[in-house]
Amino acid sequence: MAPNASTAPLHATVDTEIQVKWSAQAPDHKSSKGADGVKNHGAVDAALRAVVFVGGLAAVIVMVTSKQSKMIQISPTMSIPLDANWNQSPAYIYYVAAFSVACLYSIITGVSSVLTLKKTGGNSTKMQFHLAILDSVLLSIVSSAVGAALGVAYIGLKGNSHSFWNEICNAYGSFCHHLSASITMAIISTSALLLLVWLSYYKLLKKIASK
Repeated sequence: MAPNASTAPLHATVDTEIQVKWSAQAPDHKSSKGADGVKNHGAVDAALRAVVFVGGLAAVIVMVTSKQSKMIQISPTMSIPLDANWNQSPAYIYYVAAFSVACLYSIITGVSSVLTLKKTGGNSTKMQFHLAILDSVLLSIVSSAVGAALGVAYIGLKGNSHSFWNEICNAYGSFCHHLSASITMAIISTSALLLLVWLSYYKLLKKIASK
């Protein structure tokens, strides 16, 4: 009796089974790779929020401890004590308030981001959208605060001859050193917040492109 012609060779059957298994495993590999990317984004997000908090807290602490008292000679025979303090300038008050809010905000959103990462694997589009909007609003606030503080600090350093404002850093060196250190920390915190905004919109655009 002749062999059945419709029976497939053994090696062809094995090749077919290997192709089926490989095609079944490929999506799992891609999904696991995507999940790892989401977790990495979540870790970067949490790290940047920690930088915003630490930088903002350092900026506030250095600013509020910047008070310096000095005897200023007003006549050849008379000197009076004068203070240089951050709360004497509305720009510095706004600066301290803005970065105090930034510190509180970074704590709240950092905890929310970690909890979302644990519950949904950091894949919550709604959460990312809200964070992107709030991060953008806070970035505009702290950027304006840094700009205001820099403007007043520059006048303290160089003065303004047109307005007859004299520089004060030649007399209050410690105060001005505190200002420069505080503003440096604030710029680091603001830069981290800018990176957070970019990361949030990048994740949203990536989700839109994948749909």
